[in-house]
Amino acid sequence: MTDKELKKLQALEKKKYRKNYGLFLIEGKRIVETALEFSANLEKAYFSEVFGENNKSTISSLHNAGIPIERISEKQLRKISTTKSPSGILATCLFPDSVDPDLSKGNWLYLDRITDPGNLGTILRTAAWFNINRISLSPDCVDPFNPKVVRSSMGAHFRLNIHSNVDLKLFKKNSFTVLGADHRGDSINNLIQVPERWILVLGNEALGLSPHVLGEINTLVAIEKIGFGESLNIGVAGAILMYYLSNKQKAGQSLDCPANGAG
Repeated sequence: MTDKELKKLQALEKKKYRKNYGLFLIEGKRIVETALEFSANLEKAYFSEVFGENNKSTISSLHNAGIPIERISEKQLRKISTTKSPSGILATCLFPDSVDPDLSKGNWLYLDRITDPGNLGTILRTAAWFNINRISLSPDCVDPFNPKVVRSSMGAHFRLNIHSNVDLKLFKKNSFTVLGADHRGDSINNLIQVPERWILVLGNEALGLSPHVLGEINTLVAIEKIGFGESLNIGVAGAILMYYLSNKQKAGQSLDCPANGAG
């Protein structure tokens, strides 16, 4: 590996250079294998000698898929890696093609000013688990291709359609029922009928839903507290709400719910 290539890979830790190169970094055996499984646009993979010796099938899969591969030193790997203990393999991945949100299909998740990379990654991983494959992010969200987001999402990026810098008004104009997670809302248990086309909005970790977003909400929903604590982590709260909505809809509840709450 040349010094120029090494510096390029190190630069991918920053959003500016990810955008300039049209690349983001994925790291770890499981994520690289997931990228292969879902035919992600991998540009090149790099691995250490030890990883190659212990994971010949992974290297063979990359080779058979036509992905350029290169063995690099442990020292080089540590310089590129964004973790304290590199796993031994990483790869560069091309950004997915930029397309307009397909509003003919539901259901959606809208993330309003999520700033913690770990939280965003967890939410994306959870959305993939519940087959909520369409994600839209407000302009002030952390970059979904931040290395920490990618790492904590555990390969969910390759199963999701992620759209950045989206205005929630777009969904309201296209007949989506906008559900906002907010402690002032009615218990999610009281939402007996789940709308056919819904978008669940999760707000900032500390500030909640922004005033602009609150004005677009049809129904505010909350998770009833039966024990002790000030609040739930946004990733945990999102998981509970996604579980409820996806299971209710799976059971056939598809009637319009009444609009209440803010907006």
